[in-house]
Amino acid sequence: MRTADVLIIGGGLTGLTLNYLLRKAGYAALILEARGRLGGRIWTKTTTEGVNIDMGATWLGQKHTHLVQLLQELNLPVFQQRLGAKALFEQHQQDKAQIVPLPPNNDPSYRIQGGTSALIQALARHLPDEAVLLDTPVEKIHAKADGVYTFSGALTIKSKVVVSTLPPNLLTHRIKLQPALPDSLIRLMQQTHTWMGESIKAGVAYKSLFWRKDGQEGTAFSHTGPFTELYDHTDAEEGHFALKGFLRNDMANLGAPARKRLVEGQLVKFFGQHALNYTSYEEAVWPAEPFTHAPYEHPVLPHQNNGHEMYRKPYWDGRFFLAGSETAETFPGYMEGALRSAEWVHQELTQSNTLFK
Repeated sequence: MRTADVLIIGGGLTGLTLNYLLRKAGYAALILEARGRLGGRIWTKTTTEGVNIDMGATWLGQKHTHLVQLLQELNLPVFQQRLGAKALFEQHQQDKAQIVPLPPNNDPSYRIQGGTSALIQALARHLPDEAVLLDTPVEKIHAKADGVYTFSGALTIKSKVVVSTLPPNLLTHRIKLQPALPDSLIRLMQQTHTWMGESIKAGVAYKSLFWRKDGQEGTAFSHTGPFTELYDHTDAEEGHFALKGFLRNDMANLGAPARKRLVEGQLVKFFGQHALNYTSYEEAVWPAEPFTHAPYEHPVLPHQNNGHEMYRKPYWDGRFFLAGSETAETFPGYMEGALRSAEWVHQELTQSNTLFK
């Protein structure tokens, strides 16, 4: 049996930030991650040609002040998302795409140089090898008088505090808690929307910026899909080229080859035959990710119950915390929310006597 002062379930942005903050304050934590990689819903795929395509969280804004500060602290530069003054717009599948003007962008979005996973890699450098266990899905957590016991297969970990960074609805499906949380909280968790949970992202890498030669910026919107939103995903140095966007959520019901064929057809419609000369096609179907998405008990709306006040109190006499982007008071459902959730837990732990009991 292993022991830890603070056990963090989930090695995404919240879990890694909490570990970073705790270690800066002189405390140690252990992270359990169900996947074989860190990052959670931050996932940058790198093609064989070296093109970084963000399959999960991608954009931030200047209003995300805590994230901006952390990026500066970690020496991670950002660059502005290129949109242009016009976009392609497709209203009906049988119609030709129109060129429409875009309004002035007074609140631009930014991307992290090297892909969003550069943030994960920077935070992971503050995580010793022995302080993280990958491929370790948690099955049950029991709070007892002498500590909190977490079970994953044959592994048992005893800790003073457990922090779950899983999406609330996923937690209710994946982990058995004893004692059970209040019924009102469980109902809330089951009706809390999971950020990225229904999203499908796809990216296509190219050897050149052929769309700009035709006067396009790569920005496109469609009422029919498969891409509903599409953006230029070229890197900051403009040395690697890609288009990336969101596919219709219902395309999760198709196989990967069928999605790819539909994407090709739409790209040709938008940009001509040159669009078929891609070097890589990448996609992430988040509703098929068992460590991100779980079916809801009832239909939920985007961001429903994100940031609810019931998430910002410890349970089990201060020994169990619900964290993660969906739980944050400010900017829930965004990277900024994930960060602020970690900061809240860190403040609660370091200002209480829990870690010294």
